[in-house]
Amino acid sequence: MLRLLAAIVGLAAATLVAALELIVLDVGQGTAVLVRAPDGRTALIDAGPASADVAARLRGLGVDRLDLVVASHAHADHIGGMPDVLRTFRPTWLLDNDLPHDTRTYERTLEAALEADVGLLAPERRTITLGDVELHVLPPPGVAAWGQNDNSVGVRVEYGAFSAVLPGDAEPDQWAWWLDRHGDLLGSVSVHLAAHHGSRNGDTAEALARLTPELVVVSAGRENRYGHPHPEALARYDRFAGSVLRTDRHGTVTIQAERDGSFEVTVERTPPAPDPSPEPAAPADAEPAPDRCVDLNRAPPERLTEIVHVGTDRAHAIVAARERAPFAAVDDLTRVSGIAAGRLADIRDEGLACVRP
Repeated sequence: MLRLLAAIVGLAAATLVAALELIVLDVGQGTAVLVRAPDGRTALIDAGPASADVAARLRGLGVDRLDLVVASHAHADHIGGMPDVLRTFRPTWLLDNDLPHDTRTYERTLEAALEADVGLLAPERRTITLGDVELHVLPPPGVAAWGQNDNSVGVRVEYGAFSAVLPGDAEPDQWAWWLDRHGDLLGSVSVHLAAHHGSRNGDTAEALARLTPELVVVSAGRENRYGHPHPEALARYDRFAGSVLRTDRHGTVTIQAERDGSFEVTVERTPPAPDPSPEPAAPADAEPAPDRCVDLNRAPPERLTEIVHVGTDRAHAIVAARERAPFAAVDDLTRVSGIAAGRLADIRDEGLACVRP
């Protein structure tokens, strides 16, 4: 049973809670979720973009240790803050999807894990306990051709009769695979974190029909260029879920759950009045905001490596390709060896690469 408390301006720090705390941090366009067990043990699922400074946010919440960190997948909006988190808290264990990613963000995360001497867990189906709280790992399919999103590590959190599912950026292929192979972990839940920030190709109707969550929380940035959450996703949540909260409107969402399955929700900001009509999603080929744009025709190689799937060698290949003929659109990256449809889709989804007039 859900009870929504009055909105508050800030969040009170606490080192020990009487109930399970599930805190969906407002990190802008990204994801970071703190799981704090009643005995004080903690897990962090994703660390948001680097700009969100999740390590500092955790210290502000009274966190002084992390027992487990999960990187659902290697996109920068989920692991951008991971190097600082690993160096600051030196968690006991790190679990990621074991799918290497050719970006400096991913490399920096690995370097920080080695520096912090963090134990590595394979992304296989397992149950990890934090006192009385159980974290059931939904493993990734391990099909590299599906890309990072459809190889997300998912987590089902259980505390007595309360449950929550955190699916990373899983898309239809992974949901179908999970339902076929691990459907027993996808029964009804109290809380569901929207897959892929409420994208139209995130949560499927089949998955939501199994989960039937009382509450869906969407982690998305204000006025993000992707149009998340999409109207199609919101329509699915209206059909299958009891209610929806969004970090772009409500700020950080804190859920305190009891063993009997009841839970209370506190939001950081008072929700604004609903818009008279939803804003249309940005077109797929829309240019990123200027401060995020990595121009394929002008950026130096070191900036090009910020793009997903672009390491040092591929950055120089991009430079060589544009010297032969400038890129007319991001889709022209298929001229570069090693960038086919799957990787191009990841690059477009990340939103960093652009071609300015």
